[in-house]
Amino acid sequence: MKVLYFDTLSLFYSNEYFQRNASVHAKYKEWFDTRKKTLFEMVVPDYQAIEKLRNASSEAGLLLSPLGAFYNRAYLIEHGVFSTDELAPDTELPCRMHMNDYDPVRRMIAHAYGLNAQWYVCGEIGSDERLQPYSGRYLRSEFGKGVTSELISQIRSLKSTE
Repeated sequence: MKVLYFDTLSLFYSNEYFQRNASVHAKYKEWFDTRKKTLFEMVVPDYQAIEKLRNASSEAGLLLSPLGAFYNRAYLIEHGVFSTDELAPDTELPCRMHMNDYDPVRRMIAHAYGLNAQWYVCGEIGSDERLQPYSGRYLRSEFGKGVTSELISQIRSLKSTE
């Protein structure tokens, strides 16, 4: 099994997306100030970016898995962002993971280990140095640009990896 972990916020609510859509950016600012609802409920995500990520991952034979604890697998399915077939299954995290450990890199590695999966990660996770031991697994793209053609090319190139 191959899994692509992704940062929901940086890919679905990129600076590039906000620059193209002033009304969406205004809604985001409103959400940021009030946080009465979840981001997905108040601000329309970049569905073009979602579709590009979905298609590239499918072409490469990758299942998707969101980073973080809030916009998790169940949440994305419930809100119709992805189907169960497109997302990696949940798994028991190792007992050495604490219930309140929300570090996305630790959770990602534990999840991939639990699935015995070959994994990759994309988006702005702010942990370049922590991923150095995992050469070639962090798919980088230009900061603030979201799902770029460069990122899509990197994802598609994973089709040939075993």
